[in-house]
Amino acid sequence: MAWGWGVREGLIRTTSPLLGWLVALMLFGAILLVDVLAPPEVDFSAFYLVPVIWLTWCRGTREGLAMALFCGVGWYLHVILSGRYASSEWYRLWDALNKQLSYLLGAWAVGALRREVLVQQSLNQQLQASMAEVRELKGLLPVCAWCHQIRDDQGAWQPMEVFIQQRTGASATHGICPSCLEKADPELSSLRPPD
Repeated sequence: MAWGWGVREGLIRTTSPLLGWLVALMLFGAILLVDVLAPPEVDFSAFYLVPVIWLTWCRGTREGLAMALFCGVGWYLHVILSGRYASSEWYRLWDALNKQLSYLLGAWAVGALRREVLVQQSLNQQLQASMAEVRELKGLLPVCAWCHQIRDDQGAWQPMEVFIQQRTGASATHGICPSCLEKADPELSSLRPPD
């Protein structure tokens, strides 16, 4: 996906600062242009959240908060310079303060969501890696009492070593335990060093 937007390989990509800010400022400029061209009765102040959300998601909370401040000040300057009517300058300032707080809260909320998504994706990657390493056998294993082969789910009999390796990835080595050695060849067992 372009410009670091979205998810790639399990993690949110981080854009370069220059590209992130360039896109955010272009979005801000486009919204400001529409706001300037619109009649005074139409207010586009909610759309100033778009560059704030963009930059917060791509670059993090700190830069999103900076963009929120920039958008709030930019909107207030536009309202003052456009000559929109206000019965009192205090009302205009109060409105600007409310919008500024909403932009800051938007950046903070998106930043918190971004952090949670990153943590969740990191945990999912760790879980997938752990599950790939640990494949356990469950249930009862049908083992032949005579040759010790194991019957798989399809009904085929396999040597125990093959069955275990296919399901766990573990390889078996072969040796002989002391009691079997004693039964098989009493002469060799006498050569065995004592425990």
